[in-house]
Amino acid sequence: MSPCFVGLNRMTTNEASENPFASPLTSGEGVNFSPGAYEIQGGGIIGSDKIVLPHACVKCGKVLPEPDGSTRRKKDLYWVHPAIFVLVVQVLIFLIVYLATRKKCHVEFSICLQCHAKQRMNHVYAWISVAVFLGMIALVITLEYAWLSLGVIFFFLMVIAFAIRTNGPLKVKAYKKGVFQLRGASPVFLQFAQGYFNDEPITAAVVAEDSRLG
Repeated sequence: MSPCFVGLNRMTTNEASENPFASPLTSGEGVNFSPGAYEIQGGGIIGSDKIVLPHACVKCGKVLPEPDGSTRRKKDLYWVHPAIFVLVVQVLIFLIVYLATRKKCHVEFSICLQCHAKQRMNHVYAWISVAVFLGMIALVITLEYAWLSLGVIFFFLMVIAFAIRTNGPLKVKAYKKGVFQLRGASPVFLQFAQGYFNDEPITAAVVAEDSRLG
């Protein structure tokens, strides 16, 4: 187990004697995470604005070699309050509020080549949906059949759905007071990550502010 892993240095207001897995996430109140640290709670992953996960596929749980850079990913995830989506009808206002209020969480995780290939298929489906969506618009304009508008709406929703899926596998489920909750990891990975945390206590784990998290 690598001593540089930062998912093991957690501080709470109740000190280390408190069982960190005793209860589900309670909005992160009273919990402080060192940069890179994480916990498995409530079927998800919680941590601060920097989370470094173990070298195992977040989709299938397959344990991966730590030096294998081909399976390692670094990604910025964002959270915004759901209420701002009422502004989507005013695109410019929506974008301004979104950019001004979003919260960023930098995550380092692994995904095996097989799961990554499946993930990339979402990009293909997204572009196909875009092509069909544009084709449906052209048909509506050319044929002037009102019922074709249903197809436009359907494929517009498909574009949105696949666009969301292409941003995976991990997503921010909730955020409060500096604590992010991530979803999208498989139960197998969550079990491994929790076991990784419990297997070997490491004291004074420190995250260097270097290119690993940059």
